[in-house]
Amino acid sequence: MIPDINLIPRLERNQQGSRLLYSLLAIITLLVLSLFVWQYFSANAEIADLQSKEANLMAQRDQLAADLTNLQPSSQGSLEQSLQFIERVSYPISPLMDEIQALQPSNSYLRNYNFSPESVSISIDFETLSDVSTYVSRLSNSSYFIDGQVLSITNSGLGEELGTENETNFDVIPRQSVEITLLIDETYLSTGGVQ
Repeated sequence: MIPDINLIPRLERNQQGSRLLYSLLAIITLLVLSLFVWQYFSANAEIADLQSKEANLMAQRDQLAADLTNLQPSSQGSLEQSLQFIERVSYPISPLMDEIQALQPSNSYLRNYNFSPESVSISIDFETLSDVSTYVSRLSNSSYFIDGQVLSITNSGLGEELGTENETNFDVIPRQSVEITLLIDETYLSTGGVQ
């Protein structure tokens, strides 16, 4: 009788372990693939949402640009109107502004100025009425201007609404707001003014 000697180890137990390993790897691979598929579809949904938002924003931008172009011609003059104004007002403005500011008293403030072909309109604030009269006399003695006309003087008492009528607040100095129209001496200005 021949003895039955088997020197090869049994592989049945290892086959069960390798099956478990392969099934775990397959499950992990399926989970990773399902994660990638889920991310792909969610990214596609976000892209579609962002594209629709972009289209809405582009439409809003185009609408606002159209509104802006509709509003601009009404608020601004055309190039031809600007050219016509420049041709009418053909005198240097810097010497006039220098003269207006040089003749101002120390405690005054030039609020606004407007140039027309024959005159300059200014709005200026003073502390006292004597400053107003001094400034107007200086302007009428200036060689740049033919005449100075005071259009209005308004007293702006700051802080009057805070107290009652019987109280006097000595910390607040009322200001005189004056509007003056100055007629320009075009011949003196065309010769270059003070040399």
